[in-house]
This record gives sequence, structure tokens and C-alpha cells, in this order.
Amino acid sequence: MSSAKSFRKEEIADKTVIDSSGKVMGKVKDITFTLDETITLVVARPDASEVQIPLSKVMGVSDHIIVKEEAAPKQVVVATTPGSMLVCKSCGTQARPGTQWCPGCGRSLG
Repeated sequence: MSSAKSFRKEEIADKTVIDSSGKVMGKVKDITFTLDETITLVVARPDASEVQIPLSKVMGVSDHIIVKEEAAPKQVVVATTPGSMLVCKSCGTQARPGTQWCPGCGRSLG
């Protein structure tokens, strides 16, 4: 999907980011770019973590920002680290024992 409309940071900051499955990912906090022309949205998640979403995953912008869900869901495998923390094998985020959902990617830890 291509569009000639450009957006200023002020126009997308604090917009809710929703993936194509309907899952709320968080709110846009900032925009980053690299010298190799990669642009990402910095999304603040409800658990206070941040995730960077490449602009290539953005499907549309209106009252919300819609992004593509992962093309093939990754199988989530839970491992433990010294100190009994759980580690999500999908994204690598650590979670406390007893946590059912990964605080980083939202996938089930069970």
C-alpha cells in the first residue's frame, strides 16, 4: 500500500498501535531512522517496555496506526534462567515465574 501523504511526528505521537489481528501493541512514543534509510516507530507498551516497528510493517494511519502481524506466528518456548526468571523464546523478554503472557510480545508463556 503506497500513499503520497506524509505525517509529522506530532501527528502520530500518542496514537494507539494495533496489529492486524486486533491486538493493541501500545502507543507511538517516537520515530527513529538510520543512515541506511530504515525508519521505525518506537512504541511504548503498557508494561513500560518499548518496541521498534519498521515502517514497512505499517499498513495504515488514521485515528490508530495499523501494523502487520507477524507473517508466521513463532512457536513460543519458555526457558528458565538462573534466578528462576522465565524467558520468552519468541522475543527474549524475561518474565517473573507465574506470568502467563510475555510482557514483551504478548504471546502465551504456558
